[in-house]
Amino acid sequence: MEGQTSRWREFFRRNRRWWIVGGALAAVAVIGVIFWLATKPPAEDEVTVNKSTKTATPPPATLVASLTNGVLVAPDIANRHPVAVMIENSPAARPQVGLTSADIVYEAVTEGGITRFMGIFSQNYPTKAGPVRSARSYFIDWLSEYDAFYAHAGGSPTALARINQYAIKDAANDGSAYHREPQTGVASEHTLFVDVAKIFSLGTSTHKWPATFATPSWKFKDAAKTFGTIPKITFNFSSSQFQVVWTHDPVSDTYSRVLDGVAHKDRVSGEQIKAQTIVVMKVAHSPNPPYAGTGKESEWTMTTIGSGAVSVFEDGTRTDGTWKKPSRTERTQFYDSAGAEIQLDRGKIWIEVLPQDGTIVAPATPATP
Repeated sequence: MEGQTSRWREFFRRNRRWWIVGGALAAVAVIGVIFWLATKPPAEDEVTVNKSTKTATPPPATLVASLTNGVLVAPDIANRHPVAVMIENSPAARPQVGLTSADIVYEAVTEGGITRFMGIFSQNYPTKAGPVRSARSYFIDWLSEYDAFYAHAGGSPTALARINQYAIKDAANDGSAYHREPQTGVASEHTLFVDVAKIFSLGTSTHKWPATFATPSWKFKDAAKTFGTIPKITFNFSSSQFQVVWTHDPVSDTYSRVLDGVAHKDRVSGEQIKAQTIVVMKVAHSPNPPYAGTGKESEWTMTTIGSGAVSVFEDGTRTDGTWKKPSRTERTQFYDSAGAEIQLDRGKIWIEVLPQDGTIVAPATPATP
């Protein structure tokens, strides 16, 4: 027995190297089997999650151009129904709130040479905008291009009659969306504000107005990579209290607004009002006699349907041409001197409606050699 044991010892001694190699290979094989068992996909009968609950992560939404100002947004925002808000611009109303959230702003003269704004909100509905003021009929012609929900506080007799005549989506009586903020030394007519988000909510839920809109859009383009040589534009509507200066910033390619010599800022955020494109429409414009028995000047007459001169400022350039609006509900279009539609930069747009006696102080863009 002892001899047999000795022979085995001698066998292991002579073949020790091979035993070590074999042991190492066996260990690797065992580790491989363990790894395979741990990582192999489960068989069909091992899946415990209900297949009906499995959802793939959706790809990012494709951005599309907003129908209002061409900004690339999610599809559910691109045609969201606009809300139009009348915002006053008398010195007692300044600074306003909410204009920085508007996709488009119209500015036009009312009685006494005081300008008034109409903000078109679609991409953003701020919870506070104002001070809210009354309607004028020529603004109704522009808001009709968007079929907008209309937030205002009363209006001229002509404007109120046309709101009924044209079946405008009138939100003036949605009282829960409005509130007053009394201020010492400020008349009450300058203290009314509106929740634009609530106007949209009440419009779609209570009035059953559509949540989306469809309208032929303007032609839009991406901002230029090189800029023109017009750094500043000055508009004279009436008196110096309503003089507007827009200054082009070549870094951001936006225009910053100054009103009556002061940077025009949002009351809440302190942000200066900026725009990507400034459109200046020249219109025939005249005052009317006072309303009978009141002594108050009546609504001005303004040409909104038809055509007139236009100047479009973007990327530090100026393009002169013609605006055309064939009917109340059709979108106002802008054409250059050759008759081609002017493409607007994607971004916030201010439309300055300048009376025929108003002036633009800005050089023409030099012709390309």
